[in-house]
Amino acid sequence: MPSNSPETSFANVVRGSGDSAEFSGSPETQIPGRETSPIFEDEDSVSYLGVRLEKSKTSSNFVPDREKYQDYISDKFALELQQKIAVSMLQGDPMLIEGGTSIGKTTTVRKMCAELGYEVHYANLNGATDVEDLMGRYIPNPNKTHPEDPEYIFADGKVTSGLRQEEGKRKVIILDEFNASAPNILIRLHEVIDALERGGEVVLSEDASEVVHASHEDTKVIALMNPPGKGYFGREPLDPAQLRRWVYQKEVSELPESTFAFSIESLFGVGSQTEQPAEKSYFQANNQTLSREQMAEIPGIKEILAIYQQFHQDAKKLVRQRTVAADQPQPFTFDDRMEPHRVSSFVARFYNGDISETFQRALRYYYANKLESAEDRQKVEEMINHVVYVPPIESTRRTLAEQEQTVEPEKPDLRAKVDEEIAGVLDSADVPDSVKEALKSMPTAEISPDILKLLEQAKEIMGSDFLGPVEIKAAFGSAVEITDVPTIPFSRVEIKQAKELGQMLILRQPLTMKQIGEALGDKVKDEGKIFHGTDWHKEEKFYTEETAKAGWALVSKEAVPNSTNKNYLDQTDLMVDYLKNQVFKGVDLPPVYQEAIDEYLAKRTDITTTMSSDRQKAAEMLENLKITGLTRQSPAEALYDLVAYFQNNDERLLADKYTWTSCRASAGGLVYVGSFKSDGVRVFWSRPGSSTSILGVSFSRSQ
Repeated sequence: MPSNSPETSFANVVRGSGDSAEFSGSPETQIPGRETSPIFEDEDSVSYLGVRLEKSKTSSNFVPDREKYQDYISDKFALELQQKIAVSMLQGDPMLIEGGTSIGKTTTVRKMCAELGYEVHYANLNGATDVEDLMGRYIPNPNKTHPEDPEYIFADGKVTSGLRQEEGKRKVIILDEFNASAPNILIRLHEVIDALERGGEVVLSEDASEVVHASHEDTKVIALMNPPGKGYFGREPLDPAQLRRWVYQKEVSELPESTFAFSIESLFGVGSQTEQPAEKSYFQANNQTLSREQMAEIPGIKEILAIYQQFHQDAKKLVRQRTVAADQPQPFTFDDRMEPHRVSSFVARFYNGDISETFQRALRYYYANKLESAEDRQKVEEMINHVVYVPPIESTRRTLAEQEQTVEPEKPDLRAKVDEEIAGVLDSADVPDSVKEALKSMPTAEISPDILKLLEQAKEIMGSDFLGPVEIKAAFGSAVEITDVPTIPFSRVEIKQAKELGQMLILRQPLTMKQIGEALGDKVKDEGKIFHGTDWHKEEKFYTEETAKAGWALVSKEAVPNSTNKNYLDQTDLMVDYLKNQVFKGVDLPPVYQEAIDEYLAKRTDITTTMSSDRQKAAEMLENLKITGLTRQSPAEALYDLVAYFQNNDERLLADKYTWTSCRASAGGLVYVGSFKSDGVRVFWSRPGSSTSILGVSFSRSQ
């Protein structure tokens, strides 16, 4: 791994300190054109989902014709494959891609070489190939014109021609049908791979022991193969001892249905030729790698290395016991020397100021990508999510009340502040007299000083997105009797995080949808209706009996990003990801959430099958999941939150969207609530397999 010059310190590479450190963006982390295209090209380079590769400076007849790849479709699968190949090329690692026929392995490599101006030296290792085809042999001299000219000359094989260094050129050796090759060919190729890794020499025993210098900067090696067995004749499993030399990437045997659908639409001109991936899909590569000394200065590096060691051993155990990869015919392991070496090199190249995120990306690339099935990847992904560094700050699971034990009492009279707020509401001309009368009878004197203090602190963080006892009383008037205000069960860190995620903190009272409508005369601030209509659901249990759960809740004010155009099951997948990577980012999931996720993953396959055969049963299964109750509003809670927020802030949430709730209608579908306009909130239901551009989901949690 290259070291930085003596005058280049970690502080010069990273701007800031601790977990908040960021790269300066120039030149180390520049990602040209990232905002315009997932594959961005300029005069000197091409960037594949953020991984930037320099172009070759010299043209050559061995570079693929770029025009042949003008119709290449970069769907999500193809983009991710190009990014994986780009990482391998940037790192100088030999890459072995196993996947089914016609998924685009060879085409993708050639297409990238055409864009980059890299030479392609292609060899098919089928049964007819011998070592001389790869390394070279003596042939009759076609240019012999004089008696003194040699009868035979040495002709380079595909591998040797790819190894020879020529100024300004980059070369890619493609070894196709790798697992169809003879054992003596594999042994010879391993000598080449080892020489490339150490920047050594390849001795051509085929040509009087000529020495060819090898450089992984100038020569990239990519091997391709179909899965052994599984209908592919003549493909044998590789020895894991051989496989360890390669960065092994297990791709699908067949293209995903989403890829096929995207390709069809693109081919017929209906859709785009390049899919737009999520922001998190991009990598952030640095032109200047960190030295070992600089990596040692990364905040949390020692702590996360200890977690990584345990992860590595646990991952090896999963493979050894066939808990994962049980149906993969190509055996592999997680090598004790090669995997840590590769992870270290990855961190040095891709560290972005967040050691947890960088490490998790490395583990997905070198560990999870060896697995084919989604279930197996999910098992390893769960382990990867625990490889995090948590800075030594106040515990994120301490509630405000617990934190108060170490905070000095504030001098202001908090009860006076609350009374002042109530007085302000009473003086407002916009507040109905019925609400003012209800506020006058609110027994604030019975709320303890400690609780009042916590309310003040939470309101300071959330601002208008705090709906406490005063705000709830102002919203619902005499319909609520607030005699006991519970402690806020969230920490300062959690409340601040919720604010950043666009959530509100609300004190819910046990009201049904029917009670809310009746208490306010089906009007909100005399500026519109509460319900657009209740004809179909006025006898429904979710309307007449089910109440909002009493207590504090953090709730998304709008639908969670990217939650529309997804069916109920896909939305649940999104909520799992939202919990892990947004709500509890960088910390362990509380047991109640982890247990709910485990239950969901265990039942997901059955639910998927049931959705095709019995939609009502599938809706019931989804309703009964723990993760559903923990992350979604009930219909009563959705209405309660919308009305309370509007009554206090004159803003209609979910004005053009719906949130899919946690409850079923009697007809069997799952209820959704929203489209809150002046003519009232709309309430409908739909089968769990439905998806539209206006039906999303709001996140809600009460613990």
